[in-house]
Amino acid sequence: MSLADLQRSFCDALRSPNAPPDALLDELLEDGLALQRFNVYRNNFIVLNGDALAEMYPVIKRLIGDSAFRILATAYVREYPPMERALLVYGKDFPNFLASIPELSELHYLQDVARLEYAWTVAYHAEDVDRLEEHQITELPAEKFELLRLRPHPSMCLLHSEYPVYRIWEANQSEDPEEVISLDDGPSHVVIIRPGTRVETREASIGAFTLFQRLGSGETIGDAYNAAIQIEPAFNLELFFSQHLFDGTFCSL
Repeated sequence: MSLADLQRSFCDALRSPNAPPDALLDELLEDGLALQRFNVYRNNFIVLNGDALAEMYPVIKRLIGDSAFRILATAYVREYPPMERALLVYGKDFPNFLASIPELSELHYLQDVARLEYAWTVAYHAEDVDRLEEHQITELPAEKFELLRLRPHPSMCLLHSEYPVYRIWEANQSEDPEEVISLDDGPSHVVIIRPGTRVETREASIGAFTLFQRLGSGETIGDAYNAAIQIEPAFNLELFFSQHLFDGTFCSL
């Protein structure tokens, strides 16, 4: 085989549950143990990548059980092998993968819980930036405030779900969750962000969520606020900014 064909054959065989082709084994060191060595390597490939997936999705693992998760992880690794050198954010396609499994078709909320967990990991590894400082706002004329554009922290991820995924996620942070959650308690609007050294997962009102969305897309504070009160007329902008303007949620004007 050419080197490219050998590498392609080797990678395909790693992902397959079947015995590696004889043409591949013929290329390996012939000492009677080629198949055994390959199987050890393949097992490590599946298990270690599956372990990385389990670390990223601990709530999904708890919700469906260890055995079921290991079966799904094995299938996922075979279909979506790592494409990066590091496994820090491996598992991007896992939420959509869960939605494609017929046996999980009744557990509609799983995909959104998985999306929340993936967003948490991405936020954890997001770049560090300086937070917005009070003097950057106070030095500006008050009448200009509504014309400002605020840049959210690059770790921010916004997640909307028809299900109470925030409560499901929060209840499964302890070793012995006791809370009974009805899927009819949704929808849920979740903000995942790492304004300092710790990732924060917050549940937001629909007005605050809309404001975050609009500011994140580059709209002015005035336009974003108008959109927020259209959806939540009682939304309090002053209270929102007293909580979030200088807490690291925003990093620049």
